[in-house]
Amino acid sequence: MAFAEQLNNKTSIPDFPTYFPEPLPDWLEDEGLLRDEAAVLGLSDARLEEKTALISLYFQQHTVYFQRELENQAEKIGELNLLIEQKSSRTAELQRKTADLEAATPDGEPQFLKNTVGLIACFSLLIGTYYLLDEMLQPHFRESRLITSGIMLAGFFGHFYRSGKVTETHSSFLFQCLRSETALPIATSFFVFVQTIQNQSPFKSIALSLFIFVLFVVIGHSISGLVTALQDDFRYWNQRKKLKKERETKTQMWGNEVNQLTISIDAIRVQKWQLLPALHRVEGELARINTRRALLIHLFETEFKLARSLRDQLSERQRRAIMAD
Repeated sequence: MAFAEQLNNKTSIPDFPTYFPEPLPDWLEDEGLLRDEAAVLGLSDARLEEKTALISLYFQQHTVYFQRELENQAEKIGELNLLIEQKSSRTAELQRKTADLEAATPDGEPQFLKNTVGLIACFSLLIGTYYLLDEMLQPHFRESRLITSGIMLAGFFGHFYRSGKVTETHSSFLFQCLRSETALPIATSFFVFVQTIQNQSPFKSIALSLFIFVLFVVIGHSISGLVTALQDDFRYWNQRKKLKKERETKTQMWGNEVNQLTISIDAIRVQKWQLLPALHRVEGELARINTRRALLIHLFETEFKLARSLRDQLSERQRRAIMAD
């Protein structure tokens, strides 16, 4: 049979794992026969590439099992590596979340004592001012206490006014805030001036009016700010409670999940390590077969080229005699 026909007549390779390789031909098992085969072909008109391709085909039938086994083992290890990577990423994410939660703090620090003392001081000052106004208005009004209460409320009402129009410009908004915070204090201080000028000296009336105006503006603004600060304090306090509760629940939950992931990763690594010896054996067997194939091809090529170089030096009768032997 010609070499080209031998190459085209390839034996079909069944699917793994039912495939069992056929034994190598005698001229590949015995180096002496391989040398003779190479010498005979070198003296003939045969092509070297055809025979070396046939040798590679024989060895390919022997390596197909190990090649598929290598791919199978590599695929399993790749799947295990992917699982390890996914679980490691999840572990790192949970650890990062835990660290962020441990480092999280409220938007601000509650100042209950400071703000409460400030409010008490403001209200104490207002009580003293109330009695001062009541004393000044008693000669003019029978129900001076009610009048004094009304003056006090009117003086502070403007500080709790808020504009509700979104379309207002910044300058107009500031103007309205300034007007709302100063208009009523000016009106109340002027009212006090008109009442006290009747039985007090102008200097005392002006001084009392200025005092009332400044008091209403400053204390009113302070009370408004302190109330807002107390509101923020309660918000910070609620945030702290919420963070503490989250640390107790989520940290434990995430810690348990991290422990489970760590155990799972260790188990997967054990599975991976168990596959490595088989993978190394397959790689070693493939390397051995490929090395043997390369050595045999090299030996065949050497003998073939040597015979081909001597072919032109021999007569036709000598070549036939050698090939007949």
